[in-house]
Amino acid sequence: MTNVGGCLLGADASLGWAVGCSRKGASHSREGKPCQDAYALWSGAVAGSPCLIAAVADGHGDDRHDLSHLGAAFAVKAAVDELFSLFTHCALEESPLAFKRTVKADFPRRVVHRWGEVVLADAGEQPRDAPDQLGDNHRLFVRYGTTLLAAVVTGDAVLLGQLGDGDVFVVRPDGSVESPFPDTSDNIGTVTNSLCSANVAHLWRTAVLERAGGGTLFLATDGLVNAFSDEQMHTFARSLRERIQEFGLDRVAASLPGWLDNYSAKGSGDDITLALASIDPLPSGDSVGKGNGQAETKENHSTEESRHAT
Repeated sequence: MTNVGGCLLGADASLGWAVGCSRKGASHSREGKPCQDAYALWSGAVAGSPCLIAAVADGHGDDRHDLSHLGAAFAVKAAVDELFSLFTHCALEESPLAFKRTVKADFPRRVVHRWGEVVLADAGEQPRDAPDQLGDNHRLFVRYGTTLLAAVVTGDAVLLGQLGDGDVFVVRPDGSVESPFPDTSDNIGTVTNSLCSANVAHLWRTAVLERAGGGTLFLATDGLVNAFSDEQMHTFARSLRERIQEFGLDRVAASLPGWLDNYSAKGSGDDITLALASIDPLPSGDSVGKGNGQAETKENHSTEESRHAT
């Protein structure tokens, strides 16, 4: 990984590259609060099979979620670690289909479990406001509450997962946008699903897109999403893709922190995190499967009681 102007860059020669940037929101700067977003990237190969992994998280930040900045950091690391572990197991067995099935069936449960373990370990080192705090796991998890978006780019597919608000989509080379997770009533206003929600493993939405003709993958926390309308967000994504093609990744990455600061100051005021990955198209002879890249999705919906303020 390379740091360019506050952005972290990663790449695999056979897949593409990834870049991430996280910025403290204008309102958080005024109020002396920490940035409660986080992201993580990983690129490499296992048994000759290449892989790019990206994750972004948005800690909820209100008084009930006073440790959500830690929760977000733990979440993106847990996501990358679990996806890498699943990918390694399937790559060694040379079974890309098994990886897709495993991510859809097992990743939500596994990342929730790993995040919970890390939170409990960290909570043991935090000052306790009440004598019974360590005996009430739900109260602890609420303090660390966060959303989570995750993506994996492999040799033939793009695998996506979303818990809570934010946005994840792919801009294809022709400018079309694939949004595998349509808006639902689960995330309304400042209320969202969370890693601290009840029955959280059942609240994940997952999708598989074809790598096929490639494109640019975007994962954004709601600080960026709320600075635009839906169409403006897609226009921004297309323009960012065009700037990278015209001026090069390093120059755009160096400018990205300033652009995100401006969107926060003039828009949402919230922390903003953006991770994007340029996905190289499959060579013509290597295309796997048929179709137009429509998402195979699994959607689960929450109850009002399981959502949390962001």
